[in-house]
Amino acid sequence: MSEIDMYPDPRGGWIMTCPCGATEIRGRKSQHWTAFDLRWVDKQYYRLTCLACGHFTDRRAQQQAM
Repeated sequence: MSEIDMYPDPRGGWIMTCPCGATEIRGRKSQHWTAFDLRWVDKQYYRLTCLACGHFTDRRAQQQAM
């Protein structure tokens, strides 16, 4: 694993993991990450940053099919 991964938690919410071992589970009602930073780079890309080690991954936003 060389990128930060973000995937849905089966119970609702999100899970984020970094290659350094940092992991965070954000609940459905939570509005903020504490171990990671998520920011928009532009209208199509966002950046996930691990606050423990500084590693970051840029991702393209995906539109859901209607």
